[in-house]
Amino acid sequence: MPCVERRALLRAVMQEKATPHVRFSEHFDTDPATLLKGACEQGLEGLIGKRGDSAYVSNRSPQWIKLKCTKRQEFVIIGYTDPKGSRSGFGSLVLGIHDAQGKLHYAGNVGTGYDESLLRSIKEKVSALDTARSPVDPPPKGVKAHWVRPKLVAEVAFTEWTSDGRVRHPVFHGLRTDKDPATITREEAAHAPAAAPPPRASPKGEAVTRTPARSHKREIENKGARAKDVKPPRLTKAMMRPADAESEGNVVRGIKVSNPDRIIDAASGATKLDLVRYYDRVADHILPHLIRRPVALVRAPSGVTGQLFFQKHGDTVKVPGIKELDRKYWPQHDPMLEIDTPQALVGAAQMNVVELHTWNSTTKAIDKPDRMLFDLDPGEGITWQQLVEATHITKKFLDMLGLESFLKTSGGKGLHVVVPLTPKDDYDTVKDFSRAVVVHLARTLPKLFVAKAGAQNRIGRIFIDYLRNGNGATTASAFSARARPGLGVSVPLEWKELAKLESASQWNIFSVFQRLDKLKSDPWKAYAKTRQTISAAAKRLRAAT
Repeated sequence: MPCVERRALLRAVMQEKATPHVRFSEHFDTDPATLLKGACEQGLEGLIGKRGDSAYVSNRSPQWIKLKCTKRQEFVIIGYTDPKGSRSGFGSLVLGIHDAQGKLHYAGNVGTGYDESLLRSIKEKVSALDTARSPVDPPPKGVKAHWVRPKLVAEVAFTEWTSDGRVRHPVFHGLRTDKDPATITREEAAHAPAAAPPPRASPKGEAVTRTPARSHKREIENKGARAKDVKPPRLTKAMMRPADAESEGNVVRGIKVSNPDRIIDAASGATKLDLVRYYDRVADHILPHLIRRPVALVRAPSGVTGQLFFQKHGDTVKVPGIKELDRKYWPQHDPMLEIDTPQALVGAAQMNVVELHTWNSTTKAIDKPDRMLFDLDPGEGITWQQLVEATHITKKFLDMLGLESFLKTSGGKGLHVVVPLTPKDDYDTVKDFSRAVVVHLARTLPKLFVAKAGAQNRIGRIFIDYLRNGNGATTASAFSARARPGLGVSVPLEWKELAKLESASQWNIFSVFQRLDKLKSDPWKAYAKTRQTISAAAKRLRAAT
């Protein structure tokens, strides 16, 4: 039967058997170019275009096509480079692609899109495939790599192919265990042949459905089902009310913004000036989370899909207005950084800083954390509702231990549960206790929680990242933007808001001000007044185990 008739039958079935977990996907009979532009502006990956009169087929067909916001395809991993600086694991993956005759060719390197756990897990996989001989002949000139047998497949997003067959601005999205490396070839855009009008179809002969967006750090190998399948519509810069009075033209807080119109996030349409103005406007909200606290900066000079740089010291790039903390806190290391004024915030954004990550301690007692953090990180197969329920369980268990906790979104895909502490215990003590909490939850509910890091361990479960509590570890600050498509923001919440929360990146640098304008009081108003230590909680935990 034609697609339009099958869809009508499916709609009728789903109306009879309605469920909140499965929804009927609407179609749009309108200009595909307009639809694609709207999908890209909302941060979606793209569209699926279907001929209304097409029959169902289980293989690829020109009757059903992908319309992508960016180029994206699979590549064979043929090697990896050494890491530089403080980076662990590897520097970049070396990519290959087969030609029409099946010969493997060099297609460039991808060095962005990884977090620490990915760097570790992928390094283990590629190292096991080390070989002395390059899989491509001749080997690419100027590439110093460890060659591997071509057994792994990576999915990579990129802007375009260069004239010499290499990808430009690539971003790693994940390993594909469902793809045979021998079948990986260069994908080309298909042009539909001229055809007679379909005999049975909707007025324009098309049914177009939306495809959910994927995080630019998505690990396809271990995040096949996102914690949130379809994100709510985002506000874009066109909907943002004018910035407050501290900015005029390209000058904000007395700092001239260079390249103000450069797009840093295609998903939301945000420019560099938009980001600078965001940090200017949100200064009163974010500074209490930054003052006296060492901060690490995530810079994105090429935009959120380009290469990201993690900076802890002022020796790499000098940021206007930023403060270097006294060397007495770290006699053997370069001074750490602090942002304690709106001018420093604006200066950081002017220097392409997107994310602000902070320590769990302040300069009042640098070796004694004043908070403990649990980062709930969902793995493959975890739905948003499961993540919400798991967060409720974590909160209830902390309640049982006598610890008051506070909630915030991560701005990415997970949720953060924050426990304020009186700075009494050292980092090792707090980290050991947080690990014991996570281990207990994982033993009690092993089908929901896992205490061991690593993507392969999170399949169908949630890893509660207690490693954030180590000495020198950092976490994205409340109200920090995130260097991901859509520019989500980490937002503090009241616990009663969790049930209605729709996504960990529900607010971005534009839409968060609507929330702030509607708030009658600070969701974390009790945070600063909370006085507690882990001593009694540790005794209760030992008794429970």
